[in-house]
Order: sequence, then structure tokens, then C-alpha cells
Amino acid sequence: MGDYRRSVDVDADPDVVRWTVAERGDLWWTTNAIIDSRPGGFCHFRFPAAGFHAGFRVVRNDGAVVEWFCIDSVHPRSSGYTDRHEWVGTTVRFTIEPKAHGGVSLHFEHAGLKESLAHYVGDSDPWRFYLDSIKKVAEKSQGAPFAGGRPGTRTAGLVPVIVFYAVAAERVDEAKAVISRFIAVIEKSEPETFVYRSYQHAADAGVFVHYMLFKNEAARARHSASEHCTAFRVALHPLCTKDPEFFSGALFDEAAG
Repeated sequence: MGDYRRSVDVDADPDVVRWTVAERGDLWWTTNAIIDSRPGGFCHFRFPAAGFHAGFRVVRNDGAVVEWFCIDSVHPRSSGYTDRHEWVGTTVRFTIEPKAHGGVSLHFEHAGLKESLAHYVGDSDPWRFYLDSIKKVAEKSQGAPFAGGRPGTRTAGLVPVIVFYAVAAERVDEAKAVISRFIAVIEKSEPETFVYRSYQHAADAGVFVHYMLFKNEAARARHSASEHCTAFRVALHPLCTKDPEFFSGALFDEAAG
């Protein structure tokens, strides 16, 4: 386990730099972002074509520090990492230090990395690239974000869907293969499906729960009408012992801690 650190000088007012970091990840990191910059809020950043996403809870956002705690992330299978979720539990921290003659030194730290730390070495260092993108936004209003699809929104209006499946015991492995293929397609082709997770029951291997979070109702409808979703239903439903059960709703309340 180790920490990544890098600093960059930015010729801009400290408040502008903090606003850029905390509020405009869609301008410097990925265009597919949903951002709630308040302490206790959530920020989600998706890189669909790269097969990567990361979600953070905002710990601090004040005059000197923007700090995020990673609650959800997955690296693509092509990374070869033993733990593709290794960002979960790591901390991303931006510290803004005003300089005597104007501008700031932006100090960046990503603490708690494991296998991926070796990726941030040499010319291929992605964090160096995106720190430079922050600098470009703050100084010139033009960054270099990943083209992740349409920009996201604030969390209001997101559509969650939960589906319960029960699969015949002798067909569980077949069902798992169908589910994995389906999720791989979603990761690549549905930039407005912010979350799609499949959970398998700890005590009954034939029971699955799928949790989805869509940007809005239109994104949910596109997912449901897609060719790959139709193919998934055709392949999975004959393996089930009863019809899947659906729950769709809107956020009622949530814990901030």
C-alpha cells in the first residue's frame, strides 16, 4: 500500500481553483460526472469506453482543502489487477496553498493505493495529466476531460431500480456467465447507467439481486429497450424458477455519514 503525491502551480485565485476541483470534474476529469460538492454529498465519475468508474463521498470542501473518500470503484478487467476494486477505501485530497505573489500551489494526494500505484509512474501517469487539466480549466476555462458521454447532473432525479431473481440450483454457473456478459456490455455502452451491480445471496447461490441507478427516466427506458437488455432477458429468464420481481422508486432519505 502506498500514497501518490504531486503538486502543480496554478495561476488563478484560490477560490477559482477550489471551485474547479470541487464543482467541475466534468471539465477536467470526465464529461460523465454527477457532482454534489457539499460535505456528505456524493460525486460519481464514469469512463465508459475505458471500463472504469469511481464514486466518492465528499469529506471536506472548504477554503483550503477538497477531500473525497472512495466508496465505489472498479478497474477494467484488462488492468489485470488482483483487486479491481482497490480504490474503495482510498482518499483523494487536494490542498490549495496560496503563493506570495499570486496564484496557488495545488498539492494532490491519493492515499491508500495498492497495485494501481505502479501505474502512476513515468509519462503515462494519468493523475499528472488530469492535474494539468485542472490547471487549464482554472487558468483558461478549457480542460482536457475524458470524453465519457453527456455530462451528468446533480443527484436529484436519479432513478434506482432493484430486481430480484431466483435461478435453478443446477443452472447457477450458466446464469452467472449470462450476467457477466450483460454487465460488460452495459459498462461500455450505457454512459447514463451510473451503477449496475449484481449481488449473489450469501446463503442461497441461486438468488440474485440486481441494483441499477440511472441518470433519469429516459436513461432507464433506453436501457430497458436496448438489444442487449432484450437478449439478457431471453437468456436469463428461462433459467429462473419464477418471474423476476422489480422495484423502482425515488430517493426518500439517506444517511450523510
